[in-house]
Amino acid sequence: MLDAVNALDLDALRAMVDDEYGIVDVDPRGRSIIIETKDEWDAYMTTNFAAMRAAGAVLSSWITGYHGEEAGDLGYSVVGFVQRVKIGETVMENPCVATIVWKRTAEGWKEARWHCSPAPA
Repeated sequence: MLDAVNALDLDALRAMVDDEYGIVDVDPRGRSIIIETKDEWDAYMTTNFAAMRAAGAVLSSWITGYHGEEAGDLGYSVVGFVQRVKIGETVMENPCVATIVWKRTAEGWKEARWHCSPAPA
């Protein structure tokens, strides 16, 4: 998922998610953004990816911690990561922790719930 975001590849990201339980994401100021429907998710991601492309943003990330469990057709993971955004000479690094609920589908594992929070630097 992080690779798809870094590449600003919305189609690849769409193929990995089925956010039927909604998401909680973090805006650039560290505030929570709550999205409850798939249509809201698509509009949110479409707007964000377009803004990043228009700004010439280069994204990268690295995982700082990971734990995952599987229980039948459901699973969860807790992922610590740093999202880096470079626009021109400006670089922002945002440490985050995401809790992800996964579900097994006919197409493989899909993310069903994403909850991201800022983490201490």
